[in-house]
Amino acid sequence: MIIQANGFVVRFVKDEDIPLLVKWLSNPNVLQYYEGRDNPFNEERVKKKFFNRGDHVSRCIFQYKGIPIGL
Repeated sequence: MIIQANGFVVRFVKDEDIPLLVKWLSNPNVLQYYEGRDNPFNEERVKKKFFNRGDHVSRCIFQYKGIPIGL
């Protein structure tokens, strides 16, 4: 965990988040603002984009009262 305050938590992305990221990044409403509606993510694409990249970027999940709300 990176930050926790007033019901908000910012934490690093974990392997257990892969299904959640696939769900979010396959939603046409999300994709219209991220990579385009015709460009959904599957598990393999999520792993490639968000895990083990060696680029020193911290990828995080934002939660509010235990519910993931953003990346």
